[in-house]
Amino acid sequence: MTVLILTCRQDVTADMVIAKLHDRGVPLVRLDPADLPGEAALSAEYVRGDFYGHLSTDGRLLSMGALRSVWVRRPGDPAAHAEEPSEWLTAETEQALYGMLYSATARWMNHPCVSAQARCKPWQLSLAHRSGFAVPPTVITTFPRVARQFAAQYQDIVVKSASGPPPGDPPVSLPTTRIPPTPTSPA
Repeated sequence: MTVLILTCRQDVTADMVIAKLHDRGVPLVRLDPADLPGEAALSAEYVRGDFYGHLSTDGRLLSMGALRSVWVRRPGDPAAHAEEPSEWLTAETEQALYGMLYSATARWMNHPCVSAQARCKPWQLSLAHRSGFAVPPTVITTFPRVARQFAAQYQDIVVKSASGPPPGDPPVSLPTTRIPPTPTSPA
């Protein structure tokens, strides 16, 4: 049974895990969805209720029936490396790839649907609280007045993006920032 690792070619952490898996004799296939279609290919069929699916990359053919597990690490956007990429081609390739993988009986690490939910900061805070973790006072708002009131009430605060850095070329870093209390003027 084979492990499928969905990640980009520049993922050094995945390289280290792959080396350990090779040392243990674990069959695996590494695929960057950005290589579909083009350097990688897929095919899926449903015939009279039976499902057959195959992925091909780096000269290897992986049957969905032989798929043990899928590790979603840092995959590229489907079709990003295609000769003529487009939003439509990305959507079609994503539907085909993930639809085929969801149809297999493999176990997942970082299932895309669960990972999407896990990235939602309000959900993270709620789950952390329900799990017994101390959650600091937090505000997520688009009301400037609410943000000012929160800063006035809690003084020493941390500001961060809910979704990560904005897309752009060149890439922009948006660090988590501590905002210390403002000095009060003497009375």
